[in-house]
Amino acid sequence: MESETNIVPIWVLLGAKHGDNQQLLSIAEALKLPFRTIPLRFNRLARQAPVLLGTSRLSWCADVPLGPPWPSAVLAAGRKSVPAARWIRRQSHGRTRLIHVNRPWAPLSWFDLIVSTPQYALPERPNVLANLLPFISPSSAEPMAAALPNHASTLPRPWTVVLVGGKSRPFVLNATAAAELAKTVNAEVRNTGGSAWLLDSPRTPAATMAIIEQSLEVPSHVIRWRDGENLYGTLLGLADRFIVTSDSASMLTEALLTGRPVARFDLPAKPDLKWRIASAWRAAAVRAPASMIARSFEVAVNLGLLSSVRDLERLHRALDHAGLFSTTGRPRELSERERQATLARIAQVIEGC
Repeated sequence: MESETNIVPIWVLLGAKHGDNQQLLSIAEALKLPFRTIPLRFNRLARQAPVLLGTSRLSWCADVPLGPPWPSAVLAAGRKSVPAARWIRRQSHGRTRLIHVNRPWAPLSWFDLIVSTPQYALPERPNVLANLLPFISPSSAEPMAAALPNHASTLPRPWTVVLVGGKSRPFVLNATAAAELAKTVNAEVRNTGGSAWLLDSPRTPAATMAIIEQSLEVPSHVIRWRDGENLYGTLLGLADRFIVTSDSASMLTEALLTGRPVARFDLPAKPDLKWRIASAWRAAAVRAPASMIARSFEVAVNLGLLSSVRDLERLHRALDHAGLFSTTGRPRELSERERQATLARIAQVIEGC
């Protein structure tokens, strides 16, 4: 539980991305140590590379006062939080350890530990822990069917829960993909019987969600986050199977950790020029690891210039290779092994303070 005082060994820097914040909070809770959450707000300067912002407070501010005693460790995620984490370390005269989740978009050597997953393709380093799944705690709460809308809770079983994302480079959810997703849902429900629940996300375009809803031909109920219905956790627990769009690692992981069948719906990829150049550079470096191209790529990664390029197809291939979408896959067992290994590494970092 979070302490009400500043005298805590861990500070958790919270940003604007829900998935990142959930991972950070899951780690903090699992460590069984007092922690303090620090919500951050960012301005336009936060778009600049951390190597340019240094340890300044030019790009961020905190919603709570920051002062001593400084923490033993900071948990953070994303590019925008890096200057804040480094500022805290500077105030502690270098004693605060920096633990970063996903990709830092900055020199890897700045951090005591980076916990990452395949889509970020970080190179092997002593301070990089590469897991297959994001650090997400399986829900232990009992799902409450009473929380569902009265007019929808009687939909016939089994329930196919469809988790809909949106644009996440290089993936897009356009009108064609929306119609194809609805077609997939119709076919699944006709094949298995029952009905479908569809949940969108903050990244789901309203227009494409409307196309999906209009194209459904089976018993269904649509829940929009803009309407304030927070039934995500409830339906994770009540679903009989899932269809999840391919743009979100956290949605895929949370569905897999229920232990129920999960089908991935692959959104079309439309990479921009920056994504294509960086991906081609990375592929060339992998093909010829002793080449000048590979050495230049290594330098760019060390400087944090390429950490922003996320390739979710790498994650999809890794999940497929591990058999996690098959009936014999054991995602919960894998997740628990990775969780314990991650907590052990973080404990080593903190104990070294």
